[in-house]
Amino acid sequence: MEKINVIERIRDKFLENGNPIEIPLLKGQKTFQAVLNEDGISVSNLASQPFLPWSVFEETIMLLNEKNGCAIKGDAMSNKLGETGLPIDSVEGRIAFKVYGKQLGQTVFRRITPIACILEWAGICMNQRGKVVLLNYR
Repeated sequence: MEKINVIERIRDKFLENGNPIEIPLLKGQKTFQAVLNEDGISVSNLASQPFLPWSVFEETIMLLNEKNGCAIKGDAMSNKLGETGLPIDSVEGRIAFKVYGKQLGQTVFRRITPIACILEWAGICMNQRGKVVLLNYR
């Protein structure tokens, strides 16, 4: 899936379902609100930094393409960037490094939940425990 397609697919999904939209979490019993903006998506479950620019979704898809359609999420809650639980080739690590300019050894703000849930809601990925899997990967 190319970069532009991920943005178009997410925008199309908002057009079909409304804006804002309630998006289910992994367990499906709770939701968070997502609001489509010109430059990305604002979410209700990231209190201090609720805006996700389009580049987080583009980088996630690029990583998934590089990793044959499957990448670990990464654990920003218990690890610093580059540690075993948060490698740069995890979704969380890649976004921190490429989009937010974090360096090895730095603390990373956790964003994986809304990113993975939005990609699943849009029909682009499967949000599984510990990993994100690109649908229809060739």
